[in-house]
Amino acid sequence: MINKLIFIRSAYLYKKYIPFSIINVEKFCKDKELEACAVKLYFLSYKICVVNVYRSPIGNFQYFINELDNIINKIYKPVVQLIICGDLNINYLTESKEKQELNNILSTYNLISVINFPTRIKNNSSTIIDNIFLDTTTMGKYTVCPVVNGLSDHDAQMLELHVGNLNNNKLKTQIHIHKKK
Repeated sequence: MINKLIFIRSAYLYKKYIPFSIINVEKFCKDKELEACAVKLYFLSYKICVVNVYRSPIGNFQYFINELDNIINKIYKPVVQLIICGDLNINYLTESKEKQELNNILSTYNLISVINFPTRIKNNSSTIIDNIFLDTTTMGKYTVCPVVNGLSDHDAQMLELHVGNLNNNKLKTQIHIHKKK
């Protein structure tokens, strides 16, 4: 099993921590098919659910799609921002049936890929198999960038959200998605 880590750092000066709750998605998980963890974060008046997923390249794709959709159905609420991220082993640099099917499911929740740089570079190939999906129409300002971490043959991605304003002090939150083998 791959260990997943969601690291969240807030630059908000008035609180030393970000309130959160763990969302139990264990019943949807099956080794090599879909591995997932999820948390709900509370920032000012924002609620953000982050779901980190892993799909093995040899896993059953249909199981992955069906159970990912079930996880999103369990979590999705119009007043909660949803972020899906992780190692999906679906290359977003090329067109494929799997990419199209995943996009079809995610688009029903208005989620789109925001990663536009290779996340795995090996020998003479580069792929975007690690991804972050969010609703760019409601999320507000955000930036993404690669983080070369040396922990894995995959690079991490950093998502920085600008999710509020309190007395002209912006709340800047960084979500780092790391994969450790």
